[in-house]
Amino acid sequence: MIREDDTTPAARGPGEPLPQPPHSFWDAARRDLRLGVLSGLRTFWELAKVMIPAYGITLVLDRLGVIARLAGVARPLMQVLGLPGDAAVPLVVGYVLNIYAAVGSMQALDLTMRQITVLAVAILIGHNLVVEGAVLHKAGMNGFAFGALRIVAGLVAAIIANLLMGAVS
Repeated sequence: MIREDDTTPAARGPGEPLPQPPHSFWDAARRDLRLGVLSGLRTFWELAKVMIPAYGITLVLDRLGVIARLAGVARPLMQVLGLPGDAAVPLVVGYVLNIYAAVGSMQALDLTMRQITVLAVAILIGHNLVVEGAVLHKAGMNGFAFGALRIVAGLVAAIIANLLMGAVS
């Protein structure tokens, strides 16, 4: 059976020209470079809209002493993960919002590479719980139970990562 695609005259409207391929390699390269740069700028802007405010809010909370108070409360759990108490801020931000907001708030803290890695493990497993919990609920699952499972799994994985990195160093 012969299928008509968009290049056959029957698939196009009357008088509609065929789509023209680029005239040369350089025309295609310029077009693709322009499209790539525009796509990259759009992605940068989407990430910046989340990360910059998260960084700024975390920095302000740190300067106001709020993070120090929260760190004192969170210190026992964070020590199990091998993290300072103030690492609870990006952990909660990641759980409630998303990974990019967590990264923004991590940048405002003084964390080692090991601490960032342990924190990233927990956040990558249990991120964006509010939105994803609502989606799961609409799909007929218990979003709260699945969110709790992801939090526990993320914390356990972070503990294991911390132990493994401690054994290596």
